[in-house]
This record gives sequence, structure tokens and C-alpha cells, in this order.
Amino acid sequence: MSVRSKGKRKIVRNGRLFYWKVGEDLEDEGRIKLRLISDDRRLVVTYEVGQSASGLARPMMVIEGKEFAGLEDREDVRCVVRTPVWDDAIITPGLVGTIIDWCAAPKESVEIIEGYNAFEALRGDFFWRPEAD
Repeated sequence: MSVRSKGKRKIVRNGRLFYWKVGEDLEDEGRIKLRLISDDRRLVVTYEVGQSASGLARPMMVIEGKEFAGLEDREDVRCVVRTPVWDDAIITPGLVGTIIDWCAAPKESVEIIEGYNAFEALRGDFFWRPEAD
């Protein structure tokens, strides 16, 4: 089943089609987020714009799907991972391509943010808050 493309931009990377959109997340106080999805829905990424300037030591993104390099053996396909620091004040096709390449590239390790509910992140509560004991 392919992705609804209305209102989304297309990018082809390594012979694969991806769709992406940047917009306000009204469920998260209007924060601006990038949503990126492969045509076959095997990779879905949510990334909050402007994290590099927010003071976080390392930005993070929400990953869904089974095609994120380094998480192939993980049963839960929804998680929050740390990312490299990118110049993300403005989302450009070049940055989207960089994110796709990073998601597909082999990694020695992936830093999963434990104690974080990825479902909360998907609903809009994007920044890490420890779960109550």
C-alpha cells in the first residue's frame, strides 16, 4: 500500500521513493516537525525542526518501521533515537536526503533513549521526560 502523496514533497534516494512534509504539529503547541515516510511505509521518521539550536546535547527523532539500520533485531518498531547534530533551522531537500542516508547507513551502535515512551512522542510530546517511578 503506497502513501497518500497529496501535500507532500517527493525525494528519491538510492532508487527509493520517499515523501516528506514539514508543518506545525497542532497537538504539540505548534512545534514544527518533519515527517518522512518511505513509499512502502517501512521507514517513518518524525524529527522536530530546530533542535540543533535548542541546547540539546544531541537531537533525537522518533523512528517507526522495520528499516532503520541498527534496529533490525528490535521487536518494538517505535522508539526514540539520538541523531547527529545537523543544521536543521530550515529543512531542505538536502537535509532530508542526509537524514534518509543516516537512517539507512550501517551504525556501530544506536543510542535509544530508554525510559521514554515513543507513543507519547508520536502524539506530540517530543522531548524526553523521565517516566514516573
